[in-house]
Amino acid sequence: MWTARSSSWLVALMSAATACLPDTGGIEPPSDRLIFPVGLAITPNDNFLLAANSNFNLKYNAGTLVAFDLSILDEHLWTDPDGAEVVYATECGADGVSTVSGDDQYCFIDETALIVAGETLRIGAFASDLEITPFGDRAVVPVRGERAITLIDVDEDGPDVISCGEGEDLHCDSAHKVTSNSEFTLPIEPYEVSVTQLDETDQSGNVTPVTLGFATHLAGGEVSMFSISRGASGSPVQAQLLSVIGGVVGGASGISTYDNETYIAGRHDATPHIAVLSVLTDSETGSYTSSPWFNQTDHIDLGAEMYAGTDARGIAVSPDGTLAFLATRTPDALLKIDLEHLELVDQTTVCIDPSTVAVYEYDDVVYAFVLCFLTGQAYVVDTNLMQVEVRATGSGPQAIAFDDTRRLVYIANFRESNITVLQGVPPFSQLKDAGGRVIRIGAPQLPEGHD
Repeated sequence: MWTARSSSWLVALMSAATACLPDTGGIEPPSDRLIFPVGLAITPNDNFLLAANSNFNLKYNAGTLVAFDLSILDEHLWTDPDGAEVVYATECGADGVSTVSGDDQYCFIDETALIVAGETLRIGAFASDLEITPFGDRAVVPVRGERAITLIDVDEDGPDVISCGEGEDLHCDSAHKVTSNSEFTLPIEPYEVSVTQLDETDQSGNVTPVTLGFATHLAGGEVSMFSISRGASGSPVQAQLLSVIGGVVGGASGISTYDNETYIAGRHDATPHIAVLSVLTDSETGSYTSSPWFNQTDHIDLGAEMYAGTDARGIAVSPDGTLAFLATRTPDALLKIDLEHLELVDQTTVCIDPSTVAVYEYDDVVYAFVLCFLTGQAYVVDTNLMQVEVRATGSGPQAIAFDDTRRLVYIANFRESNITVLQGVPPFSQLKDAGGRVIRIGAPQLPEGHD
């Protein structure tokens, strides 16, 4: 599952916030709540949901990464025999975990009850994405306020679910941050990330899995590549910037990777296209981390369908790597791309200013979830038929994660700092309790001045 995040409202306010930073007086961020969440990822065994908090209004001196213990939800969920519906079966408000809203329409699950105590990490302000490696051993967070990619160790069964060599202040150490090397410096505005795992074969025929990460950079249109491979047992993490390619796509934002190919979309693209980048091993050593070859190898032309350039946002690749799905704002559409022939094959209209797209496969059908930041909706597209279902979310849906074990979909609402929960089976209705109340994780915490 790959995601892409952006909205004109979010970018405009972020620019205003960075222009005049408030004096927080060193106020430490709370460890048990959501603070303008921008990224969600679920651990490999579906035990924990990770959320990256951006500290967008700079009320605190840092953003945070929190871990939700989903086993606490298991005590209250009931699934019908045919698996078509999940219900929060405990009476809302009577379990010590949830409360009923004033209008009796919503049931809010206390985020404090779910967030793992003592596990919250502090990251810089303005995180903008969150991905987890194929091995599930590392979470990857681009942090715009630090001009860094932060790497978080993930261990579902260890004493620490999340860690990053932090000291007493719970900030990640330098070994867990990608910033520069002797040849390259990480460009400004790291915006979105994607990850892939490749097999590296040495001259003796030994095969070693290598994890690589890629980031788009919004301001200059660059794409950076870095290694996030784990070192030998007990050794420091191997976080290394490997390469930077400049001027790939104007306003590079959306990114998705399959195997050794990475697809890039931009929001300021005068010649509408998707850039295709490839990574190969160094020809002499066969290594992905020692002088790898990384460059643009092809493109997918979108000019026939776009107009006035492309304001493209999220891009996601299907689980089998044969299709990509691109959310654009000129027009407001979801485009279906054939990656085998590098051509646009279908499209459907979605909401005004779509901002995020992610894919989820259920019963051999790939569904594309398009998040609509301005309208508070999720458009769910059956990509076989390109048919659309519309589901309500909270205000400013910004990130999404899928839980196969519980058949649930989690959507982080940026403006409310809470999480909407949908059914993980068609027609992907909102999760409700036995009394018909809509479930949210965390009560609404609307920004100042929001009505």
